[in-house]
Amino acid sequence: MDTIQKFQDLLRKLFQFEASDLDFGIYRVLNYKRDRAEKFIQEDLKNKVEDAFAKHKDERLADINRIFEEAKEKVAQTLGKEAFTPTGELKEEFKNTPVGRDFLSLKAQKDEAEAIDEIKLQVFNDLYNFFSRYYEEGDFVPHYRYSIKGHKYAIPYNGEEVKLYWANSDQYYTKTGLLFRDYTFKAGDYRVIFRIVSAKEELGSNKATKERFFVLDDEEPLTIEDKLLIIRFQYRELTEKEVRHYDVEGGSNTSKQEKINQKSYDEIFKGIKDLALKACLEQPRNEKPLLLYHLNRFTAKNTKDYFIHKNLKKFLSEQLDYFIKAEVLDIETLEKERFLDKHITRAKVVRE
Repeated sequence: MDTIQKFQDLLRKLFQFEASDLDFGIYRVLNYKRDRAEKFIQEDLKNKVEDAFAKHKDERLADINRIFEEAKEKVAQTLGKEAFTPTGELKEEFKNTPVGRDFLSLKAQKDEAEAIDEIKLQVFNDLYNFFSRYYEEGDFVPHYRYSIKGHKYAIPYNGEEVKLYWANSDQYYTKTGLLFRDYTFKAGDYRVIFRIVSAKEELGSNKATKERFFVLDDEEPLTIEDKLLIIRFQYRELTEKEVRHYDVEGGSNTSKQEKINQKSYDEIFKGIKDLALKACLEQPRNEKPLLLYHLNRFTAKNTKDYFIHKNLKKFLSEQLDYFIKAEVLDIETLEKERFLDKHITRAKVVRE
């Protein structure tokens, strides 16, 4: 996967593209803006980087070309026009003269400025590194980052004698829905209800996860009567056997629940003998079978929550300035470079 694609995929995760089948709370807003976000990620992003590079490249080349022409004129005045070959190169015997060395140094700087396109991919990599530092297991976490080494975080501090600070400072906690209500939807002439039932106590004695998940009730997962399908779930920790069964040993809680939902979907279908009901539940909805669509929506609505930042633009702008100084224009990078023009341009493009 190339650097641009990697950054685009990260943005799609940040904009919750995988939650396109959810239509409540903040997800409804994200879905409303989805086409606009996709256009920015797929088209506008590259164009903005190209435009920024073109602008800064032209600015730097104008200065370098002017200085280069002055150095070239100085060589001609000092050594004569015959110091150059017909192609404009400095002849070998003049390269070690003071004006010759200055000319060659400026020529190398000019050539590097003209080849600055090679750092475009580095810009996308910088942007990926910047945004990915705030993305953890499916969540955007706006913590003040200090460095990638040693102490990674910092907090805003203005010299107070005592400073109390919460990790979710400047954020509002929002819950998407109310837990454990019946979830009902229509499938053709059938009515389907998802219902939460209590888990048996002994299951907790062999739990393998601290997190809770929606799993099918192990006693009576579903009943069908008079075109009414009731599917029962438990909301509890998983046993070690269930972790292996659902294949949820790694990943975020959201991805784990989606894997469980897929298994539950398969098991529900095995338990349904009514072919007409099966056909209704297989009708597509947002590129998923109707039952799986509602199953994902049901589990998400009962478990998803999020924080809203008071001023995310201000936070990211401040953090970007620090990121550029600490990671893009860090001393280790600058010490290795003969000319700094390309990294200055790189920093300007990242900031835009």
